[in-house]
Amino acid sequence: MRTPALVIGVLLLIIGGLITAGVFKFQTTEKVADIGPIEISKTDTKTPPINLGWILLGAGAVAVVIGAVSKK
Repeated sequence: MRTPALVIGVLLLIIGGLITAGVFKFQTTEKVADIGPIEISKTDTKTPPINLGWILLGAGAVAVVIGAVSKK
């Protein structure tokens, strides 16, 4: 139980830190207008919410502490 909790905790800490720092980004494409042969689309670059990063950081810290304190 100790090793999986530590590994999951460290992964959550890394992912949460990257989200909080704004490293993860993704693009969405949306069709704005379609007039005959002309198609207009819009591409937005978005980031996950910063609060998600903080939640993952907290969950990772809890998992690391549980992994470090557990006996086996």
